[in-house]
Amino acid sequence: MRRWGYRFVVTPTLESVDALALGLGPEQQRRLFKFADADGSLIALVGEKTIPVARLAAGQLRSAPLPLRLCYAASVVSNDGGRFANRRETHQVGAELVGAAGPAADAEVIALAVRCLDAAGLKRYQVDVGHSEFFHGLLAGLKLPAEIESGVRAALAARDFVALERLLETTPLRSAERELLLRFPALRGGREILDAAGRLVANRRSERALADLARVEELLREHGLGGQVNLDLGAIRDFDYYTGVIFEGYGADLGRPLAVGGRYDRLLERFGRPAPATGFVVHLDLVAEAIARAGGPPDLPRLDAAVAWSAAGLPVALKLGSSLRLFGMRAVVDTESRSLAAARRWRGQVGAQSLVHCGGAGPVTWAAGSRTRRLPPEQVVAQIVGALR
Repeated sequence: MRRWGYRFVVTPTLESVDALALGLGPEQQRRLFKFADADGSLIALVGEKTIPVARLAAGQLRSAPLPLRLCYAASVVSNDGGRFANRRETHQVGAELVGAAGPAADAEVIALAVRCLDAAGLKRYQVDVGHSEFFHGLLAGLKLPAEIESGVRAALAARDFVALERLLETTPLRSAERELLLRFPALRGGREILDAAGRLVANRRSERALADLARVEELLREHGLGGQVNLDLGAIRDFDYYTGVIFEGYGADLGRPLAVGGRYDRLLERFGRPAPATGFVVHLDLVAEAIARAGGPPDLPRLDAAVAWSAAGLPVALKLGSSLRLFGMRAVVDTESRSLAAARRWRGQVGAQSLVHCGGAGPVTWAAGSRTRRLPPEQVVAQIVGALR
C-alpha cells in the first residue's frame, strides 16, 4: 500500500456509539460490543475501520488536500461470531482513497487490493466486481414495501435464493418482475454479462451502473489484471454506505471473502466533510487460512544476509550486522558459534540470500548463490548493499 502512495494511519479502537451510528445501520450497530464509560456515555469496540478512517479524514485531516490515500492495520471485533468465521476478532489491513471519484479511482483501489493479495502470498483467488446501484435501480422500479425490501436485500446478501423465492411469493410482483430478481444474481462472468444485463433492465440508474462497470473493467485490464477479475452483478453488501462499484476477493475452497471493498460517496458528509471515497479491507486471518489450505510451508520472511561466526568472530559479526541494517538490509546474526559447513545449513533454514561467516578480526567468508569469496567486512557490506539495490 505504501508503494502506491498510501500513508499509514492509526485510529481509535474505542469510539462513541453515537459517532459509529452515523455510518452504521441498525443491524451493524447490533453487532458492536457496547459498554458504559465512567461518565455514563455509551462506547463501543470498533467493528470495522472505514468509519474511523472517514472520521479522521473529516476531522484531524480536514485541512489536508484531497485526494487522501490512507492505509491501516488493526484488529476489529464483532459480537456476531458468524461474521468472522466463528471468531469474535479478526486482524485486517485496509486502504481508503478519499476525495477521488470516477472509474479511475475505482480501478486503482481494486488493482491495489489484487496486488495486496499477491503480496500476502496467495496463488489462487478470484476478485468479483459489481455495482450497488445496479441492484438499487432494480428495487426502485419495483416499489416494494420497506419490510419486504429489507428481506430481499438480506436474502440476496446471503445468496439464499430459496428464502428469496419464498419471500417474493408473498408480494404482488408480476411473474416477470419476480423472475428478474431471481435471475440477476446469476449475472457473473466477463464483459459479456454487461450486455445481457442491459437487456434485462429499463431504468437509468442501473444503466449508469453498467456503463461505470464497463469503464472500470477496461482500466483493470490496463492495470494488467485479467484472469483474476470477474464481473458479478449479483453482489449485495450488508453495509448501507456503499454507493457504487463494489468488489470481493475469494480464495480457493473458502466460502468467505478474503477482501471486500467499494465506493461510499455519502459517508464523509455525515462527518461534516462531503467527499467521494472508495476503499477495501483484507482479512488477514482468512488469508492465512487460505494459504494453509493450499499446502506447503509458509514463506519465510525475506532476509538479505545471515551472519554466522565461530571462535573470536562474534564482535565482527555484530558490527557487520549493524552496518547492513544501517543501509536498510535485513540481517540476522547467529546466537551460537558454527563452523562454515554448519553455517551454510543454517542459512538455508532461515532463508537468507547471502551468508557471511566471521572467524576472527580478518577477512570474512561471503557466500552468495554458488559463489564463495574471502573479503574484508566493509567490502562484503558494500557488495551486499550494491547487489540488492
